Amino acid sequence: MKDIIKKNFIILKIFSILLFFASCTSINKNENTTKLSDKEIYSKGLNSIKEDNFKRAILEFDEVFLNYPFSSLAAKSEIMSAYSLFQNNELKKAIIKLNNFIEMNPKGELTEYAHYLLAMCYYVQVSIEGRDPSLSIKALNSFKLITSKYPNSKYAKDSRLKIQFLNNSLARNELNVGKFYLKKGAPASSINRFKIVLQNYQNTSVIPETLYRLSEALLMIGLKDEAIKSNAILDYNFPRDNWTKLSKNLLKNKSEVGQNKDDKFSIINYLKDFF
Repeated sequence: MKDIIKKNFIILKIFSILLFFASCTSINKNENTTKLSDKEIYSKGLNSIKEDNFKRAILEFDEVFLNYPFSSLAAKSEIMSAYSLFQNNELKKAIIKLNNFIEMNPKGELTEYAHYLLAMCYYVQVSIEGRDPSLSIKALNSFKLITSKYPNSKYAKDSRLKIQFLNNSLARNELNVGKFYLKKGAPASSINRFKIVLQNYQNTSVIPETLYRLSEALLMIGLKDEAIKSNAILDYNFPRDNWTKLSKNLLKNKSEVGQNKDDKFSIINYLKDFF
C-alpha cells in the first residue's frame, strides 16, 4: 500500500514539474510577443518583403498599426501594408486601404506615394482592347491627379508616360467600336465614335486611322465633300503615314480641297465646322 502511494506521489510530482515548465514556456512566449517594439515589428515586415513573403509582411505591418496607432511608424506601416497587398495581387484590399489612408491623410508626407500606388493598382488591371474601359479611366484620372497636384514629384514623369499609354488605349477602344459599327453598316453610329477620338484623344497614335475611317463612314452616307475634307486633313497633318497612302485610293479627287496652310486643316476647327 505504501509503495502504491509512493508511486502515485512521484507521478503527481513529475506531472506538476512538467506543468510548471509548460506554463513558464507559455509565459515566455507571451512576454516575447508583447516585448516587441513598433520598430522591431516594422523591421520584421521589411525582412518579409525582402524574402518575397508579402502575405506575412501584410500581417506584420498591420500589427504595427493596430498595436501602436500613435507610433511614428504607423502611417508608414499602412503604406507598406498596402504595398504588400499590391505585390500579393490583393488589389481590391490595397485600393480600399489606400483610399482610407488618403482620406485620413490628405496632406501627409506619404500621401503622394499613396496616390501613385492607387493609380498603379488600377493600371495593372487595365483590360485588353474591346473590354470595359472603366479601370483605364480610373487609372487615367489617378495619374492625372498626380501630374496636376504633384507636377514636380518623382512620380510625375512616370505618370505622364502612363497617361499617354492609357489615352492611346482608350482611343483605340473607341476606334474599334467605330470600326465595328462600320462593318455592321451603321455609319452614323461609327461617326459618333470617331468624333469622340478626334475630340478627346488628339495626341494619340490612332488619329490617322480615325480620319481615314471617318472618310469611309462619310462616303457611306453620301457626304462626299466632308469625306474629302477629312482626307485632306489626314494628308496635310500626316503626309508620310500609311493611312494617308491608303486614302489616295479612297478618294481620287481630293484636289477639290485646296492644300493651303490655313485653319481648315486644323482638326479642332474641322470638328467645329462639321459636328
